[in-house]
Amino acid sequence: MKLLGKTPNSEIIAEGLTYQENRSRNNKRLLELLLSEQRNFCAYTEKYVQGLDSTEVEHFNSAIKYWDDYYNYYAVLRKANEYKIKKDNTYRNAGFLDNLFFQNNDDFSRRVHYVDGVYEETDAMDIEAKNFIDFLGFNEHPLYQDRKNHVERLKESFENAGWDSQRCLDYFRTYPNELSFITALEHELGLNLVEFYR
Repeated sequence: MKLLGKTPNSEIIAEGLTYQENRSRNNKRLLELLLSEQRNFCAYTEKYVQGLDSTEVEHFNSAIKYWDDYYNYYAVLRKANEYKIKKDNTYRNAGFLDNLFFQNNDDFSRRVHYVDGVYEETDAMDIEAKNFIDFLGFNEHPLYQDRKNHVERLKESFENAGWDSQRCLDYFRTYPNELSFITALEHELGLNLVEFYR
């Protein structure tokens, strides 16, 4: 997952924005900045957000909602948020809620990787990473199936067209909405897509 990292020079911090109950204009600005920072991807699913998609400011640790700040906010698709909310109580005291290892891209990549269509903890003994993957539902069947179908469709199309890496990158520059599941696309297509998420 490419979109869980946080940066201390965020515009959200610079503007001093926090999520506020019954303050739709403020919260709309917060959501816009989160989506911009996340390069228009849902932080939890890596689906590329399109015009008719319903997105929300998600409070990663719901126990601190309204007392939280930028480091607890993500822009996510409503369905992904609903799924995660169901797991909030199960993981209320999970270690990843305190150490936030996933907000550092290097730490995240050392502990969680994408292999053969699914996300796994790098070390089988890393229960915290395993719980984190379950908490956000990275491998839940509907998301797994959407990811698999999308990647297979693009892979087949590019292979049938005989496109090289440069032609594939040009395609994504023209059609950024096709970048859903960017981690899977990088692995399965053998492309460096860093320009689209950093």
